[in-house]
Amino acid sequence: MRSLQIIENYLVARGCEIQKVKDHLVEFRLPGETSRTPGGRLSVARDGSLKMWHRYAEKGLAAGEPWHAAGGIRLGDKSTPSLATHIDQLSAAKELSALTKVPKFSSEPQQRRSYDPEQVWRAADDLLQTSGLIPSRLHGRYRDGTDPKPVYKLLVSNDGVATAFSFRGDIALPAPWREGRQTSDGKKTMYVTGRDLGLDGDLAPPRSSSALPRPAPAELRTTDLDLNRDTCRSWMAGVTPPTDHRHLVKGNAVLDGTELRVYPTGHKFAGTILAPMFRPDLMGRPDTVELCGAQHLMPKVAFNTDKIMAKGSHTVGAFVPFPGLDSLMRVLTSDALAPIQAWLAVTDKKKPLVICEGVATGLAIQQSGAGNALCTLSSNNVMVVAQWVKQTGLSNLFSGVVIATDHDIGRTEAGRLKSNAIPRALEASKLTDFALAVPPVNSQVGADARDLLGQGGPQAVRNFIASAASAAEVEKARADIFLPVKESQQASEPEFER
Repeated sequence: MRSLQIIENYLVARGCEIQKVKDHLVEFRLPGETSRTPGGRLSVARDGSLKMWHRYAEKGLAAGEPWHAAGGIRLGDKSTPSLATHIDQLSAAKELSALTKVPKFSSEPQQRRSYDPEQVWRAADDLLQTSGLIPSRLHGRYRDGTDPKPVYKLLVSNDGVATAFSFRGDIALPAPWREGRQTSDGKKTMYVTGRDLGLDGDLAPPRSSSALPRPAPAELRTTDLDLNRDTCRSWMAGVTPPTDHRHLVKGNAVLDGTELRVYPTGHKFAGTILAPMFRPDLMGRPDTVELCGAQHLMPKVAFNTDKIMAKGSHTVGAFVPFPGLDSLMRVLTSDALAPIQAWLAVTDKKKPLVICEGVATGLAIQQSGAGNALCTLSSNNVMVVAQWVKQTGLSNLFSGVVIATDHDIGRTEAGRLKSNAIPRALEASKLTDFALAVPPVNSQVGADARDLLGQGGPQAVRNFIASAASAAEVEKARADIFLPVKESQQASEPEFER
């Protein structure tokens, strides 16, 4: 159903995380939402009418145009306000207004002020020291006098909010600190704003209608310190994958695994390929990325899969770069941050930057000489990573940027695409003006760059990336994919094991 594809693209463009898609309903998490069960709901009727609400938003959602109030949705003995519009009015390519909960307590609207994160940092740091905390040698870490090791950490977001939390799981700071939302692993937080700290700030300028949306920062999550330490130790052990590892020989393609590492002998995941994941710096610094987890590529299938995310990984906005993984891992700071220049220094800027999905897909693109690769690990991440590349100016450093999709054209019996990967890539291409590459029409269902490498060698992959064109040109050339369901004559095709 094309309406559901439009809805999913619209939500992903606003940094929302899609949890489940039913026949007529999409369940999603808002940016910053940490609840185990997502609260967002967006339904579509047969006539294209849309209704959106949030189970945990007492005052409803603030979504901007084209949404309008549509009465309450009854949830048990309570009711939550809903919004409505029509599918024809919805587009991820229009100006993206915020999608948030309406504050429970609100006052007369005032002109917003922005605060310099560096000023907020200094003021918050002084406030913590005034409260008796002792700064450690590690930036943003503090001792409390009872423990020789740092037990508190300070973070400042790019919109001027300072957040503090304790590694011991609890925190109590005097006013003006206020209780914040819990981190994903259950730790309590406290926060102050620039206004709380007595800073003047600057009146926020009006939003430009042509401005690209900022990818919403991940919820107030801290990176998993234990996971990052284990990832770094295992990487530095320097064990490269065996040449016959399952993920290097699938799809009749032989990949070079020297860009990756396997967990060493004695580790509980010994023999599993380790692919460290990075994400944009949460403080908005365009020259910095953060280690945020790892993907495990297992030597054999377990529980119907051979790929899993390491427990504690944060996947929103995450990517794996090729080449350059080792360069980033070797310059990590104690806060799991790395200068992006370490990656840029080893890329070939005469070749395009290719935004793709899987790790093996990225290896095939890089090793065939078709381009440099950013593997987003999921089609949900393509839009977020593409926006980041555009907004930070990375796109200007390469000969071009290509969004490369898998050939996910399989359809259900009803004629709907089984995967929204290609429609999501199309929307990202429209929004950023990056070129879009779809595997040749005669490719098997689900084929990616690795499959093309196995079937036609490096030249087939280079031809695939070189075939990239504008979103409009691809939409016209591949009518077999983008025709509405009722007009499509393509039969349902089975997925194949890659």
